[in-house]
Amino acid sequence: MVSIITPVYNRQEFLDECVQSILKQTYTDWELILVDDCSTDKSVEMIKNYVFLDNRIKAFFFNKNVGAGVARNKGIEISSGRFIAFLDSDDYWHIDKLKMQTEFMLKKNIEFSYTYSIKLNKNDDATRILLPPKSVSSFVLLFNNYIKTPTAMYDTLRIGKIFMPNYRKRQDWGLWFNLLEKTKKAYCLQVPLAYFRTSNDSLSKNKLKLLKENFNFYRVHLKKNVVNSFLLMISFLLVHLSFKFFFIKKLKK
Repeated sequence: MVSIITPVYNRQEFLDECVQSILKQTYTDWELILVDDCSTDKSVEMIKNYVFLDNRIKAFFFNKNVGAGVARNKGIEISSGRFIAFLDSDDYWHIDKLKMQTEFMLKKNIEFSYTYSIKLNKNDDATRILLPPKSVSSFVLLFNNYIKTPTAMYDTLRIGKIFMPNYRKRQDWGLWFNLLEKTKKAYCLQVPLAYFRTSNDSLSKNKLKLLKENFNFYRVHLKKNVVNSFLLMISFLLVHLSFKFFFIKKLKK
């Protein structure tokens, strides 16, 4: 069984599309764990309706906002499936995502995998396909977070339950390093199976925020010194920009 972890915070606009993409999966042996992070919109009501709709859907409600990382860890904690997968509440999956990825992992004897993904713009148009490397190690991952969260899946039977680091920024990146301590590489199913949205912040603002968050990640999670953290931060920016140039395919309108 696949346990799908979905943190929810004020996502009434996108939540139904997210859940419907799971209900329509051709692979049916799954559980969906919706973890509400103290939403103030109609998300809570929607979650309760989903639980009533399908007994494979479960819910947990926080009474204060704790952040996506803590919410995902709660989902991992209460999960019961062999495989753990992640789908944010404003993203959605291809109908064959679970089927293809579980078959890929079982056939290839893989413990940690990810897929290609498709980026949506503010109008929900598919604009780009992200084409990460065929495999990544922890060293490769130092220079770019190649793994988009809704594409990741890992096998708890092989490596146990692995949790995200307990802070609000870059938790997914931290989880990949934690997983790669158990398995030396993650492998890519080279098919676009996840659709993700990004914020509409300006490019320059995003870059400055990215650099700051990455510096703190190297210092706090990876315990690098100031000089190494600075050098890694600059290297990340250069690799990230080259990845966007060479490994992202624009889709025709």
